Amino acid sequence: MCTHNSKCVSSPPCPSPIRYIKSNHVRKDIKLRVRRLDSIDVNIKREMEVKNLKLYMENINILKENEKLRMKATKLRQENLLLLSKFSGKIPKSDSH
Repeated sequence: MCTHNSKCVSSPPCPSPIRYIKSNHVRKDIKLRVRRLDSIDVNIKREMEVKNLKLYMENINILKENEKLRMKATKLRQENLLLLSKFSGKIPKSDSH
């Protein structure tokens, strides 16, 4: 590929990513990495599972709390509309929120 002028001698094409992956060196490297991941200490795996479970439970609690707050906000909004209608002497339109 030429970058400076048009009279450059073209370079050989770059190897394709597929050829690179198929090379023995890369395959051996990938297999080695997989073996390393497979050989992670069992205690570390358990710790990760416990942490994931704790995060999952925390997320469930947050979702429940959000639902409670949503319901509370809806009730407060309805109460506000009722109070506003009493002050203004008008009946509010039913809201679909």
